Amino acid sequence: MLAEDIVRIGRPIAKSNLSNEMRIRWLTDVDNDVCKNYFRNVFLLELEEENDAFHYLSIGEEKDKNFEVDRRRNTSFPIIYPNGGNPLNAQGIYPVPVYLMYDQHIKKMNNVEEFAFEVVFPRLKKTVIYLNADDSRLEKIAKRSAQILSQHYEQFIDKEKQLGILYIWDKTTDAFQKLSEYKKDKRLLWICESKLHPKRHLYLDGDVALKGIIEAKFSEAKELGYKKDAVSTITNQKEDEVVSIYNKSWLWLSPTWEMPRSIYWKKNEWTNGIKVDKKSYESYLYGTQFLKQITVPISNALLKEMFSPIANVEAKRKMRNTSFEPIYGVPLVVPLIHGDSQQLYKKYSQILKRENLSNEDLHLEILAGINRIIPRFTDEHRLNLLYYSGDLSRGNMHIRMMLTDILPSVAEKLQKIVREVNSIDLFDIRKLFSIKNEQPFYRTKSLPSLISNAFGPGYVWSVMQAVFHKQPIRIRRLYEATTRKLNELANKEDYWGMLDELVFHYSFLAFYQKYSKEIGFKERVNTLSDWNRLMAKYHEGSLTLNDLQTSEQLGFVSGLLLKQFSNSYRFKTGNDDYVKHRVMKFGSKLTPDMIWKSGVLRCKELKEQWDMPLASNFEKNLGIILLAFIEANNKKILSNEKDQFMTTFWSGYLLYKKDEKRGGINNGNK
Repeated sequence: MLAEDIVRIGRPIAKSNLSNEMRIRWLTDVDNDVCKNYFRNVFLLELEEENDAFHYLSIGEEKDKNFEVDRRRNTSFPIIYPNGGNPLNAQGIYPVPVYLMYDQHIKKMNNVEEFAFEVVFPRLKKTVIYLNADDSRLEKIAKRSAQILSQHYEQFIDKEKQLGILYIWDKTTDAFQKLSEYKKDKRLLWICESKLHPKRHLYLDGDVALKGIIEAKFSEAKELGYKKDAVSTITNQKEDEVVSIYNKSWLWLSPTWEMPRSIYWKKNEWTNGIKVDKKSYESYLYGTQFLKQITVPISNALLKEMFSPIANVEAKRKMRNTSFEPIYGVPLVVPLIHGDSQQLYKKYSQILKRENLSNEDLHLEILAGINRIIPRFTDEHRLNLLYYSGDLSRGNMHIRMMLTDILPSVAEKLQKIVREVNSIDLFDIRKLFSIKNEQPFYRTKSLPSLISNAFGPGYVWSVMQAVFHKQPIRIRRLYEATTRKLNELANKEDYWGMLDELVFHYSFLAFYQKYSKEIGFKERVNTLSDWNRLMAKYHEGSLTLNDLQTSEQLGFVSGLLLKQFSNSYRFKTGNDDYVKHRVMKFGSKLTPDMIWKSGVLRCKELKEQWDMPLASNFEKNLGIILLAFIEANNKKILSNEKDQFMTTFWSGYLLYKKDEKRGGINNGNK
């Protein structure tokens, strides 16, 4: 269950020895980039029993027309940005009297009555440290605050749009302290120097603020359902109090989507669904904040590789990188047992800060297209990969796929295989096809790209799920897609495009061979050494029927034979390529039957007709190949395995080169 995974992720963070300052960073929006402009205008009201003072602060500075918040001070201003609803109204629960102010609020700060009773008072009523205060006391604070702001209205008002933070430092509460010295303290967070008592300093008590933040979040959740002495869905034990997990802390479980709610539930009966106890809820909050920070968008270039049609080369070329809806990826590393919280938190920090990582760690961009690096975890953890699209701010999101229960050790092995394909096999394949390009090949660079180009966008998620669980995969669709693309490109005489397709085809086969070996799957595919050996036998003229028992072997040597013949044909007749001129018809789809009957079978007749000086190996190979065609036809191989035949035919055709060791025209090749 996703909610349980989030609690498991957040539990080590909640149990760690994080400072108050860091916990406030995790649980509030002080570092949220959306909130940075609120720190431009901070209206701090210093209230004592009889005296008061007004501070107009800016927590940060302008740099290159961009306001940068001072991160050394912003945790003293624990703001919570509202998700949805009308932000002009008091929303949710506030831990301490620190409120976001919008332009409409700031413009009416000179109207004491309106600002006091429409803006300040409703917010004070929803502030944790004032929950037990009576209304008369809150009305006094509200009116006093509004009067101070009105007196200094001209000092801060501007015609331009303004955002700000209203901060009521109230000495009568235990949330604030005033000390005679400036000091750095783990518990106390420095705000500024006092105006009522110069050389004394104002502080926010971090313990009280943190307790207020947790209480505020828990109280918000109560609005959708609350029970006492009920069983928590997460702990499966009876707890003092439980609340609904559906809320706006993480918009995936927002009540905006009413789908999980039964029509028989009332609006405050969401606890009939998933309900959590207070400790689990705290872990859930840390977990959601962590996931927010590690969520990254999948690159547009990879989305094109993953979701473009693969059966039509031209259609894929014409698709733009921006043609696809953005998809976001979230990696979840879930501990199976309660381990060392400090150690786990340290690894989570490594993920966030991208520090102290090595090449052996899990590079999820290779494995999943997610630009995050996960430090090495033991198999007492599970890696889950979540992909979604949509606009979270509107509660409109769609889970595209969740790949679950991935063993870190399996992911490591897959990463090693993908790296070997790109660093070793790709080099050898390009060398075989005499391609000097040494640039990275984007289609093989990552596992999602490899799988999608081989199987098509409709199969990418299911095949990734199978590969991450070491299940066998079938490659029939790879041959089908390669054959269709090669035929399309051959009709256009786009031989560079054909080479590109064959490089990918053999790169994927290299991946498949290593993957099959890893999982103990016995199906074997031909490797480059097999083709090199067959090509050597062809040049020697030493082929036998035993060498041509599969459709791939017969297709490959047919390609070599027709290319050798075609070279002499062009030299002798001055016409175009033999296959194009005699075998293929314009716009036709080349088949094994056409290659046999219109191509190979006519070689002997045309050779004698044109007196073509072909090498001695040609005659020897031609006889064996014709016999192999008859045998393959009797076994129905040509019709049942036509895609394998055609793929290797074009491979042999494009690979053929004159055998330099055996000389030039005397050995038959031009």
